Amino acid sequence: MNPINNPHDKFFKETFSRLEVAKSFIEEVFPSDLRERLNIAGLKRVTDSFMDEELEEYLADVVYQTDFAGQKTLVTLLFEHKSYIQKYPHLQLLQYILNIWKEERKQKKKLSVVIPIIIHHGEGTWKYKSMKSYFKGLHPSLEKFIPDFDYLLFTLDKIEDSQIANFQNLLLSMTTMLLKHSHDKEDEFLKLSSFWAEKLNRLDAEKQLEFIKTVFYYIETTLNLTQKDLTPIFTEVSTNVNNIAMTIADRIREEESQLTFERTTFNYVKALIDKGLDASFIADAFKLPIQKVEEYVSRIKSSSN
Repeated sequence: MNPINNPHDKFFKETFSRLEVAKSFIEEVFPSDLRERLNIAGLKRVTDSFMDEELEEYLADVVYQTDFAGQKTLVTLLFEHKSYIQKYPHLQLLQYILNIWKEERKQKKKLSVVIPIIIHHGEGTWKYKSMKSYFKGLHPSLEKFIPDFDYLLFTLDKIEDSQIANFQNLLLSMTTMLLKHSHDKEDEFLKLSSFWAEKLNRLDAEKQLEFIKTVFYYIETTLNLTQKDLTPIFTEVSTNVNNIAMTIADRIREEESQLTFERTTFNYVKALIDKGLDASFIADAFKLPIQKVEEYVSRIKSSSN
């Protein structure tokens, strides 16, 4: 699924792109040997898009850099979010690492040490395997030719709700809890009504209005809860938060309506094109801009190739 159309990816990127969220995540859950040596105060966001020689884009979720234990060693933190279990995660991570190094060489920089970080919240159990394990029955004399590296794995299902609720950073606490419970059924999700209400009211008090909008957009698009379903939460939140939720719900309904109209129009245009009618006639008949019809025609031709 394209990240733009995947609400999990979109929500993760919007929140973990915030410097304070990334810093808090490192402080809360990173292994102590890394947490104590990474210069968290010096953490900075870098581009998450790298181009290979064929100009094919590889888009990582979120990328940060900092130095390590006061040394001249630059560390790149590559945050990857997964809402499903990936069978061969090293392959995608290796592509990202290689492209980071290519970009650093291109800019005549010293190569950084890349730490891939996978944050998984999907159904099922993610079982960590080494890259060498992909090659079953390999003769020992061949093992040295297999590239091997580790990644940090954080499975949100293994982090207790109580620990998440006590995260120092409010945005991180809300984000992590939402991702962890995004696959819950309605009654399970609403068991945490007091948590949602308390955090939303704190967001309102801190004037984090954009994040409140992001939260409700994510809830609406992933859990498909209605306003009636969310009543237990709304009875405890401020009028401001309630109004934001209503506005987001209206916006999503409008987007869905527009998407339905777009699909219907496209199908009508395709049927008429298949009948041999030209773009100008169709544009006039449907009162559409000729550029829009030509766009549809282009899509039809592309899909048939």
